[in-house]
Amino acid sequence: MAGYLLIETKFLKDEREGGIEPNQVRMGFLDYLRELREEPFHFPRGHKILIEGVEDVLIAAGENRDSVSSYIHDLLASRANELERMGGYVQIVFKRKLNQADDFWFEVGLERISLRRIFGSPHKQDRAGNEFYLVGFNLT
Repeated sequence: MAGYLLIETKFLKDEREGGIEPNQVRMGFLDYLRELREEPFHFPRGHKILIEGVEDVLIAAGENRDSVSSYIHDLLASRANELERMGGYVQIVFKRKLNQADDFWFEVGLERISLRRIFGSPHKQDRAGNEFYLVGFNLT
């Protein structure tokens, strides 16, 4: 099985005993997007990546958030086959609480920032008290 594992920082082993082991290679979200645009695809099989900064990118997008989210979704989905061959999970880490009901979002103050346009509506998983969301690389 492979895909994106969306997780709050507080559920990683760095933050709590019994947390989920963080992947070894840490990248900022913009660096990850830049790497995905590169030709040829160069992440080796078994490469374990942890991505940080998705929230910052979406907050900074402001009024352009919908178009930025659509661009991100399309770029991630366009590399689904290569990422699938890489294997494993790319961890995408969030500082803020992830919420799911009629939408999938995080909050900044009183504002909800939707992740649904990028990641759809993944279902919450729980492993030994560690909550996370899984979504395939094709984002469907």
